[in-house]
Amino acid sequence: MTAPEMPRDFVGYGRNPPKFEWPNGTRLALNIVVNFEEGAERNPLDGDPVQEMASEVAYPTREGERELAQESVSEYGSRVGIYRCIDLFDQYEVQPTIFACALSLERIAPVTSEFVQRSYDIVSHGYRWINHLGFTEAQERDEIRKARESFARTIGRPIVGWFNRMPQTIATRRILAEEGFLYDSAAVNDDIPYFQEVKGRPFLVVPYSVDVNDFRFWRGTMFTGRDFEAYCCDAFDALYRESARTPRMMSVGLHSKIIGRPGRIGALEHFLAHVRRFQGVWFASRTDIARFWAERFAPPGTWNWPS
Repeated sequence: MTAPEMPRDFVGYGRNPPKFEWPNGTRLALNIVVNFEEGAERNPLDGDPVQEMASEVAYPTREGERELAQESVSEYGSRVGIYRCIDLFDQYEVQPTIFACALSLERIAPVTSEFVQRSYDIVSHGYRWINHLGFTEAQERDEIRKARESFARTIGRPIVGWFNRMPQTIATRRILAEEGFLYDSAAVNDDIPYFQEVKGRPFLVVPYSVDVNDFRFWRGTMFTGRDFEAYCCDAFDALYRESARTPRMMSVGLHSKIIGRPGRIGALEHFLAHVRRFQGVWFASRTDIARFWAERFAPPGTWNWPS
């Protein structure tokens, strides 16, 4: 019996994580991610039979019928929320990673320009804000290529990282390797990067987070900004303590249409102020983390990395 594609790994590094230091002797790599999906969600205007239902407020509609309240929630992120985030990042000198849907950057040129002017790290969040379940392999490959080609037009540089809307298919990571991507972030199973075998060769995975993530406001597991602030600070404090023994990585997942609301943006500011009180923290882009890891730990034959 052949091994399945995407086999499970319950062991990982265990008690034996690699010995290393982040750049300049730092001990904790902190990656702030903003998911920018506005204008790329499911909508009858784009030929979808159903309206997007992941929202602050979403009401059932008949097939082919638009739901304007949900549309308005999404539009807040690109009209107002993203600028609150950008201003805060400027204030705290943070270079975030943007998990960007390619179609969002095509449609919302003023925001795209802000990202490009600041040289933000752009990671593909897919061409549209949809998962790939039910796609044939050819359809998924076409979607990945379409996103890559779109980013080449809108930001003028190649994209090397990927994180489409979860869940992915068992073929996604293999397709990414074959299509020239350096890393995937559709994993939440570790606190530092690792390599997974794809068609007999190592492929880099830079894990993400769904618990330190403002999407929990929409899941109903958080209500006030203070909830999110406390959780972010608690996660940081635990990882920072552990990083005295072995370096760690922390991801914070944000959405401009969620954290950009007036009642929540203060949580992000208070968290950034908290972190700034500590020494040895690397405010890192996801792609910088990926390249750092590949430079130091890539085994021979690693996908899309020179041996």
